[in-house]
Amino acid sequence: MFDVQEYLDQLRDLIDENRKIALAIAGGLIAVLILILTLMIVSDQKSKALKKTAIDPKKLVIDQPLLVPDGPAVPNGYITSRTPAKSWTEKDIEQWFTEPDKEEVEKLGDANDRIINEIIGAAP
Repeated sequence: MFDVQEYLDQLRDLIDENRKIALAIAGGLIAVLILILTLMIVSDQKSKALKKTAIDPKKLVIDQPLLVPDGPAVPNGYITSRTPAKSWTEKDIEQWFTEPDKEEVEKLGDANDRIINEIIGAAP
């Protein structure tokens, strides 16, 4: 098994034999730790400063009416909104409804069949 006491004795012997190298390694580790702590403190202060500036929103004070930007003109006869009727009148049917011919209905049916086949796939 692993004997901790034996390992510590070997480590002490190594340090006693090579005191200068052991001190250099220890000093290097301490210097690295100090450098890491310094970097952490500096980066934390920078992030706090960034957060502080990002959190301060400017308040919008409306002291004048808002202007609507110029846009495309609405053509004459164009209705932007209307109340829909419950049913179409004969005039509406003549103006807006187009009876689909047989070829268009078949194309629509074929397109629907393709969509259904994609959805179903190879399901039994």
